[in-house]
Amino acid sequence: MPGDLTGPQYAVLSTLAAFPDADQQRVARLASLDKSSAADVVARLVRKAWIQRERSQEDARRYTLSLTPAASIALSSITPQVSAVQDALLAPLPKTRRKAFVQELVAVARRTTSELAGSRQSVYPVVELAAPGHLIRCAQQVHTTYWAEIMEGRLTGPQYAVLHVAARWPRINQTRLGELAALDKNSTTDIANRLVRRGWLDRDKDPADGRGRILSLSKAAAQWLDDVHPRIELVQQRLLEPLSPAARTGFLRDLSRMAFEGNPPEAAT
Repeated sequence: MPGDLTGPQYAVLSTLAAFPDADQQRVARLASLDKSSAADVVARLVRKAWIQRERSQEDARRYTLSLTPAASIALSSITPQVSAVQDALLAPLPKTRRKAFVQELVAVARRTTSELAGSRQSVYPVVELAAPGHLIRCAQQVHTTYWAEIMEGRLTGPQYAVLHVAARWPRINQTRLGELAALDKNSTTDIANRLVRRGWLDRDKDPADGRGRILSLSKAAAQWLDDVHPRIELVQQRLLEPLSPAARTGFLRDLSRMAFEGNPPEAAT
């Protein structure tokens, strides 16, 4: 996507195309954004003159949002590129599996077909809210909610991802660990520093790269992970509850194909 339009911004535009004159709280929920993020996204789109914001006549504490003619013009050129992104996401899956996978993703994201369809108007050409990229963000929000509830602040999801990778691939280069944990360089460094201070990661210089670092799981972390593993399993079970046991296997297989563009982590190392 060229320019500075983000995925969350496009989600807000799509939501308003499906639900004209929706209030800001509803838009935030359907676009899978928290309150502060939604306020920031809406403010940016108002400054672009793509959204009009007015006080609700029923409740002065709320704002109703609507798309502007300028948004319609912009979306005409942007939407084909957004469609290409969605096609690329699903490309690693067999064509015969794509429709079923998206339906399963709708369930995992705790959405319904009617909720995603809205009352779309042809004047605003947008990718539907049932697009896989949007549903992935919704499912991530569901996962984050369950994680916070079940883990009770003991560990964040990204921290667990780092520990999991370090446990599975002992003495792994920090850069490679970040790639497998789906973290950018700065986030990987910050999390690794926190876990080293906590005594859960051991870090050494990489003999093959003077500037690189090698990370290993400490004995204390390995034991703690064994103890907390049932909670982590419960998070995953809660996330996949809408799917039958048989559907879960296929869904996770396809999700792995998407995440690693058809190559599982074992093949990527």
